Amino acid sequence: MRFIKHTLFCLIIFSNTCFGKEFIDLFTVLEPVENTSNIEKSINNAFNTMIYRLSGNDSPSNIWKIINAGNSRKDFIKSYSLENFDNKSFLEVNFDKNLLIDKFNQLSIPFLGNSRPVILFLIKIDAGSSEPYILTNSDSNFDLDMDIKKYLKYISMKRGVFLELPTLDLLDINELNNYEKLINPNNFFKDKYVFDELVEVEILKTSINEWSVDGDLKFLADDFTFDSFFMKNFHKHTKTKVDLLLKNNLIDSSQINKINVSINNIYNFQDYLKIKKAIENLVTAKEITINKFAIDTVFYEISTYGDIKYLIQDISSNNFFEILDGYENKPIIGLSYKR
Repeated sequence: MRFIKHTLFCLIIFSNTCFGKEFIDLFTVLEPVENTSNIEKSINNAFNTMIYRLSGNDSPSNIWKIINAGNSRKDFIKSYSLENFDNKSFLEVNFDKNLLIDKFNQLSIPFLGNSRPVILFLIKIDAGSSEPYILTNSDSNFDLDMDIKKYLKYISMKRGVFLELPTLDLLDINELNNYEKLINPNNFFKDKYVFDELVEVEILKTSINEWSVDGDLKFLADDFTFDSFFMKNFHKHTKTKVDLLLKNNLIDSSQINKINVSINNIYNFQDYLKIKKAIENLVTAKEITINKFAIDTVFYEISTYGDIKYLIQDISSNNFFEILDGYENKPIIGLSYKR
């Protein structure tokens, strides 16, 4: 009976696009520091990044909407500190989730939850001078490889999304190369990765002075300007993909719903503190009330921003919880705390 209820619940809740990964450090921004005497600039840049992440929009319009309402960027900061990674200085800025959500709500700015889309990039490169290869997170053969990786990492942190390259072992590479005409790449990677979209790009050097790009990007370019021309088109295509995925999952904060949530497998006070923090960190949770305790279970009533499906998305991507039960047409969900 539990399996039937769980299956039915998942079909109802997840019939729409469902983001599959929790962006754990959503409210923490690492901003490069060019000069320690100009921390103010890094703070401003970190705030801009925070608004881009939360709003799903990389336009400065929401930033100015907040500032013009009489707010300072520093009003939303809990703490900041100078950190060093790979011999580079960064300002780590921690923002206050509740203050930001309240301000977004006051100004009628839609926002996104913790669960964010994953776009997997399958980029096959044949430069003619060596064996064709699929771009992965490991080796880089050309400057273009590095440019692509740097851009994906930058946009991932800027927009609060997951733009990923595959990690392939030798068996994977041989299977793809030997049976590429028989294997559907979408099916192959769906078996190995969880992602919302797969972007396929094939880069081929067709002659001494010309390159061809096929797949989700299609164009020809001369050898002299190829890297810059490719990155310009790649930026545009990636931005369009990210914008669309985020736009389709914006939360209307004017809509408030309530859901009863039970969480079992709680055996001590430390367990309770962990699930309490996890629930409080959910962007979509407006108010949280404990209804009762029972042996190893805590029963909550949660007021949510927007449709309940957004809270379910945030919970389903959280590493602390496993969904056990759900009920059609009833705002009730049963969870288990994963140790």
